[in-house]
Amino acid sequence: MTKRIRFIMFVFFFISVATYGGNNVRFELIVPEKVYSGREFTIIFRLENAEGQDFRAPEFSGCQVIKGPEISHPSRYTMEWGIGRSLSYTDYAYILKTDRKKKVKIGAATVRVDGDLLKTASHTILLDKSSKQEYADNVISFTAVVPEKVEVGKTFKAVFVLKNAQGENFNLPVVKNCEFIYGPEVSRKGGFSFWGRTPIETVYTLILKAKKTGTVKFPSASVDVNGKVLKTKKVKIKILPESEKTRKTRFNEAQRKYQSI
Repeated sequence: MTKRIRFIMFVFFFISVATYGGNNVRFELIVPEKVYSGREFTIIFRLENAEGQDFRAPEFSGCQVIKGPEISHPSRYTMEWGIGRSLSYTDYAYILKTDRKKKVKIGAATVRVDGDLLKTASHTILLDKSSKQEYADNVISFTAVVPEKVEVGKTFKAVFVLKNAQGENFNLPVVKNCEFIYGPEVSRKGGFSFWGRTPIETVYTLILKAKKTGTVKFPSASVDVNGKVLKTKKVKIKILPESEKTRKTRFNEAQRKYQSI
């Protein structure tokens, strides 16, 4: 199963279960508890405790197929009345995007087990309206996060966050009055989850060291997104003189280091 499709089953509804034979064979549709208008979401057609052939996808109305079927074979171990047993599955997962209508209709999927046809019932999902915050979560942005103040001689982090896009060629011009220590360290989070798509963030972290007291004009960082260059706003950092506490700490460390001299 790809990283884009991960599920926590207790937040899903299990719908239209088709059973077969005496070995607890089930074929069911799993959908999120809530689906928002204009948003992406994930559904699973799950075959339990059987080998399926000739899976046929249903008709989807009121939405677009973004990806699928993604086929995987998860398993789990359960205890019932002190007796353990393992359950095996075949999951056929789809990522769909709603067409900003009031509902989505999912037709019946079919699969064959030992020559017999299992079929899920068709299902209608009533959509919830997306909030302004959810809409904002989809906007591509590139921002800088730096401290307002830092003491001279201290190291500090400069963090640049690219939201809802994959970036290339991250670049930060030379920062005057600061020594470059380390970076950029790149980390990513977000993507597809049990609710659909969560905001994707790419974080570029730099470690710098303040040299002299005064004001540092932090230049714009840039990154390429689909052939377009995005830039952060220029910011300023105040570099303060060394505090009395820092001076005492530095003096005590020097004293311990050279006390045998």
